[in-house]
Amino acid sequence: MVEYFKKQFPAYYFLIALLCTSLVFFYMLDKKERSLKEVMQQNGISLDEVGEGYSGTGSSNNGLNANNNQGAASKQNAAPASQKNEKRVVRSSSEGFTRPILLIETTTPAAELSTLDNSLKLIIDAGKQSGKVHSASVYINDMDNDNWIEVNDTEGYYPGSLMKLAVFMCYLKKSEEHPEILNKQLVLDNNVEVPGQSYKDVTIRPNTPYKVSDLFYPMIVRSDNFATLLLNRELDIDELNKLFMTLGVKKMDMQNIRYTITASDYSKFMRVLYNATYLNVKNSQYALTLLSNSTFTRGLTRELPRNVVVAHKFGENVSGNVRQLHESGIVYTGAHTYLITIMTKGTKVTDLADVISDISTQAYQFFKP
Repeated sequence: MVEYFKKQFPAYYFLIALLCTSLVFFYMLDKKERSLKEVMQQNGISLDEVGEGYSGTGSSNNGLNANNNQGAASKQNAAPASQKNEKRVVRSSSEGFTRPILLIETTTPAAELSTLDNSLKLIIDAGKQSGKVHSASVYINDMDNDNWIEVNDTEGYYPGSLMKLAVFMCYLKKSEEHPEILNKQLVLDNNVEVPGQSYKDVTIRPNTPYKVSDLFYPMIVRSDNFATLLLNRELDIDELNKLFMTLGVKKMDMQNIRYTITASDYSKFMRVLYNATYLNVKNSQYALTLLSNSTFTRGLTRELPRNVVVAHKFGENVSGNVRQLHESGIVYTGAHTYLITIMTKGTKVTDLADVISDISTQAYQFFKP
């Protein structure tokens, strides 16, 4: 029996050593964990604040130590992953090796504009209660930092004359490679019919030759439907569709009375002009200069100071008893440059203009110097 234990001693010795080592390991682990908890308590940090970063093994303490609790504080203040303000890059289509950036879109409305957001909702609600407006949608973007908000942006509207800007941009884009297009002459026939307008200005004359470049001013500044008719006839619809596809906007079909666009989608046309990312800088500047000379003064600009420059375009539509009036513009306050697009539906176009003016005034009060 003695000889048997002598032969087996090395194996028993190994088991005993292993057991002792395990006891020592768990003792040290428990001591380290209690020490970490004491440090956390001294710094006023709970396990709930640390969250999943604390594993209970001491292998990860989220960057915490006895002299620093910034890791827990930053985690406590950070938004959940599902609410983080991520960015989406919109690039132009290109057949070459480059794909220039058109837009960088943040995916979450800005908390900094929440006060303005609430104010706009109150104006719209008041307009609904008074019967001035059936529905209204607003998109606002602080162009200095891309902070944005939207109100009721899931609703679509028939754009009307807002689409004249898209036609204008297509001609300018084509002229960058084919400048001769600007000198092509077009003539308006007698007795041509165009959609009616509530807000009219001077129109081009029939049987008079106009160069393409001469038609831009009446189309954009005076929103002349006759000038637009001539330009539409010469426009390649594929070029127009390419612009919409590039910006990620639903393809335009102005013959379809059910075609709609949202305030935020329309704002993309204004944004790429301001960024000079679709047209070159010269043409972007030219487009915004014409827009800043718009003769429509019943909406965005009505109550703004005369020295404030606004590059803007309006559009309207009548379908049965429902009127629509929209306006989109870039407002240069001196302190902030912001984009605002307002789309409305109601029964009286003058009432809709009042609501657009009220919303614009509220936005200006928020951004003004």
